[in-house]
Amino acid sequence: MWHAALFPAGRSGMRKIIVGAWRDDSTGPMQVVSGPMGRERVHYEAPSANRLEAGMTSFLEWFNEETHLDAVLKAGLAHLWFVTIHPFDDGNGRIARAITDMELARSEKSRQRLDRPSSPRKHDKAAVICDPVDTRPTRNVDCV
Repeated sequence: MWHAALFPAGRSGMRKIIVGAWRDDSTGPMQVVSGPMGRERVHYEAPSANRLEAGMTSFLEWFNEETHLDAVLKAGLAHLWFVTIHPFDDGNGRIARAITDMELARSEKSRQRLDRPSSPRKHDKAAVICDPVDTRPTRNVDCV
């Protein structure tokens, strides 16, 4: 649900992406790349698409179980694990930040936390309120 809310038009900039479903490898492996065309530098290559279901199942089981980890440590580990899996075409960092915030809200026994996810449009100052029970992000421009 969070992913579909980030990309309601099914596009990331000019590029069409798979929304609300795991990425596939139809255009090659998911890579984090920088540099000019022809001289790109690969910083990270995510697990292949055929490993996403198992990877996300393991992650979600761990994330949803009660642990004795410090909440800040668990939030940080959850962020790292999620972006390492990199399950979506785009928006993985924003969703990882929402997951981090969700874990911190759980630790405070709070139903809501205010997070300002980065936006592809710099003028978009809308805040997102994530309810850890409901897990559906809602836009709320009055909170900015």
